[in-house]
Amino acid sequence: MSYLIVFLMSLFVINQSDALDCNRGRMPENGDWVSYSIYSEKEKLELKLAIVGEEKENEKKALWFEIIARGKELDFIIKRLIVGDPLRPDKVLRQIVKIINKSRPGYSPVLEVPTGSQDKTEETLKSFPCIENVGEKIQYKFGKKSIPAFSVKSDKPKSKMIYSKEIPFFGVIKAESENTKIELIDFGRNASSEITEEPIRLIEQENLPGR
Repeated sequence: MSYLIVFLMSLFVINQSDALDCNRGRMPENGDWVSYSIYSEKEKLELKLAIVGEEKENEKKALWFEIIARGKELDFIIKRLIVGDPLRPDKVLRQIVKIINKSRPGYSPVLEVPTGSQDKTEETLKSFPCIENVGEKIQYKFGKKSIPAFSVKSDKPKSKMIYSKEIPFFGVIKAESENTKIELIDFGRNASSEITEEPIRLIEQENLPGR
């Protein structure tokens, strides 16, 4: 996910206002997923974001938000139970991590790790930029679909982006700069988790004896 966020932050003005003031994709619901191909500094990454389930937490809806980054040698899967906007959560309740080493496909540990400081988690995700310039309204042909979208261009640095409020999460369809290219592969509403194993729970340090 860092490739996408860092790239967008380098191109567009960051607005620290509320999420509802952002020009971005629609708020995802249970089952929504979106996948991207990302080329950056001669490296290729495939990124998938998905909402793979929901639960009740103190009468509030909690979502299972799954992030999958597929690289040349490793695949990283991070699955979080969150309350609120996945990109700007009010709270992260649980966090499960799976690392797939493609040279050792039989060894893919699944760990439930401490969520860490909620303040740091929240601050990291809230740094996601809002696109202040709405751009030119267009119809973008994606496969057999025609999607209402916006085209945004910048000269300093030279870059361009096409985004749509109909695409969940970021809303990005295509973004390009001199060294980076992000392209929407596909999106849909039938997501399921790629983590099916029971995770090994790691004990938080503050709960260890003598702490």
